Amino acid sequence: MKKVTSLFYISLAVLVTTFFSCKLKVQDSDLYDKPLVNVTDRQVTIVIPLMNTDTKYINVYRRDKQNDKAISIGILYHPEALEKDNKNYIYIDNLVKKGHSYQYSARYYINGRYYLTEWSDTINTDKNGSFYDDSISFAYKMNDAILIYEKTENTIQFNKTIDAPTFPDFHQTGDDGWKPALIVKNSTTTQAFELSQEKVRNRVAIPLVGMLPSSFLDTDITIEALVGQKTIYDNDKQRKVVKVIWTEPAEINVQGAGGDKKINVKSQSGMEGLDYSRKAQ
Repeated sequence: MKKVTSLFYISLAVLVTTFFSCKLKVQDSDLYDKPLVNVTDRQVTIVIPLMNTDTKYINVYRRDKQNDKAISIGILYHPEALEKDNKNYIYIDNLVKKGHSYQYSARYYINGRYYLTEWSDTINTDKNGSFYDDSISFAYKMNDAILIYEKTENTIQFNKTIDAPTFPDFHQTGDDGWKPALIVKNSTTTQAFELSQEKVRNRVAIPLVGMLPSSFLDTDITIEALVGQKTIYDNDKQRKVVKVIWTEPAEINVQGAGGDKKINVKSQSGMEGLDYSRKAQ
């Protein structure tokens, strides 16, 4: 894996305006004004203004009014994801369906703090347009698969095959294609950890030590869901990350977790070596 990609996944955290002012609203809640949204024949365009040059990244959220469920759909990175006017970030949402109503929100990560916007105006997709039918799946189909946690080995594995989302673009292959990612939560943050395709196949063990950073070890965590993850890079040779796109999440049932669905992955260390001192201390 290229160094820049590795650094990106280590730092990845999900894990969340007025268009001419950088002031927070001071009414009922401290929220930035809602992003602008526009619906066209096949996509929804979300316009999120630059609020502070110290922004590290922006999380994008979508709420489907049909089930009133809000999910995280992507990240935009500063400054790579800025539009040419250096004032706005543009997020294109293609994973939308006919005859649905959507709202969008954004969360800025600035100097170690989060700043959330209000939800956008509701947009409605044409029931007869070129959007996806309800028969198309934007999430993995679990097929009653269980994620088995082996406490002694610090590994997880699915007990049966999982079906991929069915929208056509998901089957793009290569480094720039879609890959599965686990959504893992500890007491302070929720993060996405990319897996290889074979890791979601039947009975392939996934070592948790080495995949999870130290902040997720020796503490209670929950494995929340499985998503498809696609990373978009810029065009230069360094392949800087511009944005990340996530599919809808598929909830995971973890066997081996307690009644509270939490697991605790113990960090590992080597055995103490023998005394090789050459002189008395």
